[in-house]
Amino acid sequence: MYKFTIPDNVVFGVNAVEKLDRLFPEDVRTLIISGRSAKNNGIVDRIAEILAPRPVAFFCNVEPEPTIQQVDEVRELFCKFNTEAVLAVGGGSALDVGKVVAAAGYSTVPTAKFFYNRVAMPEKGVFMAALPTTAGTGAEVTPNGVFTDKESNIKQSIRGGSILPSLALVDPVLCVECPAEITAASGLDALTQGVESFISRNANNATRAWAMQGVKLIINSIEKAVADGRDIFARSDMSEGTMLGAMAFAVSGLGAVHGLAHPVGAVTHKPHGTVCGMLLPQVLKWNYPACSQELDELALYCGFSAGFELISHIEFLLDKFNIPRKLSGIGLQEKFLPWVVENSRSGSMRANPRDFSDEELTALLLEML
Repeated sequence: MYKFTIPDNVVFGVNAVEKLDRLFPEDVRTLIISGRSAKNNGIVDRIAEILAPRPVAFFCNVEPEPTIQQVDEVRELFCKFNTEAVLAVGGGSALDVGKVVAAAGYSTVPTAKFFYNRVAMPEKGVFMAALPTTAGTGAEVTPNGVFTDKESNIKQSIRGGSILPSLALVDPVLCVECPAEITAASGLDALTQGVESFISRNANNATRAWAMQGVKLIINSIEKAVADGRDIFARSDMSEGTMLGAMAFAVSGLGAVHGLAHPVGAVTHKPHGTVCGMLLPQVLKWNYPACSQELDELALYCGFSAGFELISHIEFLLDKFNIPRKLSGIGLQEKFLPWVVENSRSGSMRANPRDFSDEELTALLLEML
């Protein structure tokens, strides 16, 4: 038995943002949440113009790797503004902050208690719209947000149905200003999500259908999108592929790449997508005996002869995008490996097709140093 939990309203397409005014509630006090890039390149101002004459407030300083401390800061603004709706525009970080703020903004419970699962998320929040400007996390269609506690350096998810956006509006046009480096890193994250969802031990026929189509779209478009950000056909395929993969993994879960990527990212402070891309080929090689049939099937669908040819292509992409193959290249040191392994035991690791002992994970990471 499985259940899909996706936003009530998912709108995808070129220039879909022009429909925002009639999709968004009327006469609501709206908090717009974004990172600095979406503000600096004019997207936030464009969104505010579309929402006019609704009263709006802004928080446009979401960190690339958001913390629960920053969520508390935004929740304070949420309350002061008497917010009735939230619109988050940007990459996965901005969308994750927006989702949790919309769900828990008026709660008196500190975000840390939700983060450490001491208190369940409120059952209902305010209306929340998610507009991605990168093709990476798929946060617009998932009921979770990923954060770091800067006091403990732990990175993990806050989950709950109330975190799910009310509206996911995916317009590839919003991605055309995304720099090549971020396009590559976020695209590798999306690729990893699709592959891990497909081979997850919790996958089913529906999630595999979405995941395999998502992977194919990304594999065929990521190089074009990185080379020419204004290639709207490549941007469209990247955005749709990301969305499909996220809809799949919201049900199936992910795998060991994401289990390891969160603590590795917390130690190195490198972009999540970069870390995922680096880990993906090596983890797939270790996973292959447990999921060879599934990985071969996915590879064939994407135009490769077998799973190992798909793995080789991912390594080719890392080289093409100037992403190091070795974790020492992003600052990971052997002394951090016990902490990384200890903090990798997430739901993602449990969904991995192969069980890893601590010793095996350590050996895998040592090979990558």
